[in-house]
Amino acid sequence: MTTHRQPRQAGDSAAVSVFTSFTKRVAPRLAVVTAVVVVMFAFGIPASGAFSAGASSQRSISGTGCTVVGTTGLTAKLVTSVGLTGTTVTATGCDVGIYVPPATTTIVIAHVKVSGAKDEGILVQNSTYVTVEDSTVTGNGVDPTPSIAFDNALELVGTSNSTVVGNTVSGNFAGGIGVADDGPTNPGGPKPSTLSPANHDTITNNTISGVYGGCSIVFSSRNPGAGITGGHIPGNVLTGDPGHFGPHGPVIGNIVVATAGFGASLSGVTVSRNKVTGAGLPGIIVHADAPKSKVSRVTVTHNTLSGDDWLTTDGPPVPAGIVLASSPIPPPISPVVTTTSISANKVSGEYYDVWSSGAQKNSIGTNTFSTTPGGTQVYSTPVPGSGYWDVASDGGLFAFGTAGFYGSMGGQKLNAPVVGMMPTLDQGGYWEVAADGGIFAFGDAIFYGSMGGKPLNSPVVGLAPTPYVASASPGGTPSPAGKGYWEVAADGGVFAFGDAAFYGSMGGKPLDSPVVGIAPTSTGKGYWEVAADGGVFAFGTAQFYGSMGGKPLNSPVVGIAPTPTGKGYWEVAADGGIFSFGAAAFYGSMGGKPLNSPVVGIAPTPTGKGYWEVAADGGVFAFGDATFYGSMGGQPLNAPVVGTAPVGVTLSA
Repeated sequence: MTTHRQPRQAGDSAAVSVFTSFTKRVAPRLAVVTAVVVVMFAFGIPASGAFSAGASSQRSISGTGCTVVGTTGLTAKLVTSVGLTGTTVTATGCDVGIYVPPATTTIVIAHVKVSGAKDEGILVQNSTYVTVEDSTVTGNGVDPTPSIAFDNALELVGTSNSTVVGNTVSGNFAGGIGVADDGPTNPGGPKPSTLSPANHDTITNNTISGVYGGCSIVFSSRNPGAGITGGHIPGNVLTGDPGHFGPHGPVIGNIVVATAGFGASLSGVTVSRNKVTGAGLPGIIVHADAPKSKVSRVTVTHNTLSGDDWLTTDGPPVPAGIVLASSPIPPPISPVVTTTSISANKVSGEYYDVWSSGAQKNSIGTNTFSTTPGGTQVYSTPVPGSGYWDVASDGGLFAFGTAGFYGSMGGQKLNAPVVGMMPTLDQGGYWEVAADGGIFAFGDAIFYGSMGGKPLNSPVVGLAPTPYVASASPGGTPSPAGKGYWEVAADGGVFAFGDAAFYGSMGGKPLDSPVVGIAPTSTGKGYWEVAADGGVFAFGTAQFYGSMGGKPLNSPVVGIAPTPTGKGYWEVAADGGIFSFGAAAFYGSMGGKPLNSPVVGIAPTPTGKGYWEVAADGGVFAFGDATFYGSMGGQPLNAPVVGTAPVGVTLSA
């Protein structure tokens, strides 16, 4: 039998070499059939439950019958370890459309149509030299079962030297094409499973669109001792659907190369000549997500990316084309992304063309980059705790250490004095807030609204941005994800904007002293208010760990800062005194020491093992593991400093 194909572009030689297996598969029938029976016996599948394309092509398989796949707990419409061509599989009621069992080798599945599976349309497990070509996989993942967590339309798990080429994947409800190693952690495959790598697989020239709630192409390593070594992702066309949310989430529409299991490894994958348009997340993500995992030697070249990352729920708070990210897990178990090469790509319609957080030894060659207004072609997040910002009441901003300067209201007309500032979740921008509730956004900070120009019972005294939380990841609820903030007024009133939710306030309630600050919980589902007498008021999921309310103070409290875990907080007083509650530890203070100006704020280090105090004259005092990076102390100021914020931890894609 002969196939008729359009000529392949240069660089597809690896895929072309596998195509020849299609014309050579008519080996002795007896040997093939015997192999099928042996495999089915091993999985407890009766021989009558399998369909061999060698016996009949252009066949339609439908009806209500499903084959139980051994002890995996899954059912499949069709189980086969021989080649198929021209077969239509309607998998309604079955977990999987076509299941290729372990030990299958050198087969081609071509010109098939698979639809209606509860989980995955085509699932290949622990096999080699399998080709899936010129097929249509659509409308699967319709009723996901607990047995498979990631329901890609087409999944290669623990499968090596295989090719997925020229297929159309559309209208699936939980992902596109996935490649993963097999082992104890195999969310895309059945259980029980055997440790098996996924090496040298090629996903090429596929067209993927309308894939809801999952990424379009994913190479993911999860099992130490298996992993992924080598792989190619060339020439695919991926189309998103900006602004649209389907019944199972938005169209993510991107390419991900990642490790997602403790100690997992991935290396030597090339992503080239793909076109990604309108993806919900960054067009290409290279990511080490789990402790002690490592992604290395990934090449990203000759791709065209445009208008991606419209969700901006991971990584930067603004659209980015290519993201390199190592999750912020402290040593000695930090994950690693290293030696990524980025060249000859064309990226447009993004604020950041390349955004990097925690990645090492990147090589960024010549690319064609075109950012949106105010954007930066290549941005790397600073090391947590390596700097801080101070802000003055005239809106002037002073950056120290690795803190970036992105502009300020200094020297510009203000209707009310600035009272504080806070950075965005990737430290690439910040907001200033004024006493009339006005918000001023700089860098990659986005304006989500404000109380500026609206009637207030009391002046605004503080600002708190929402944090990034894991539940804001793809397919989940994109809130909170650093895309909003709370303002708090002196009467305790709280005003929520963007993805910040209102959980209550002291507004309209009697207070012994005015409120002077606000701090969010680590989950973003609550906050604390602090008053000048040291009283603390907890709302939402915020827990009350104690306060200075009702206790004698030498000076009024001027601010509050939470621990990184959210299980405690510090209060700081104008004389520099520090009061620790819950998990917050005391590392020293300026209390009882001479000051040229009163302290006006506190900023904790990302570890929670130290903090900075800042005074109205710009003086900075470091305690615990906080490092002194400079200050405005002793230098002339047009207006007093009113607040401070640290370079924090960037929680990334």
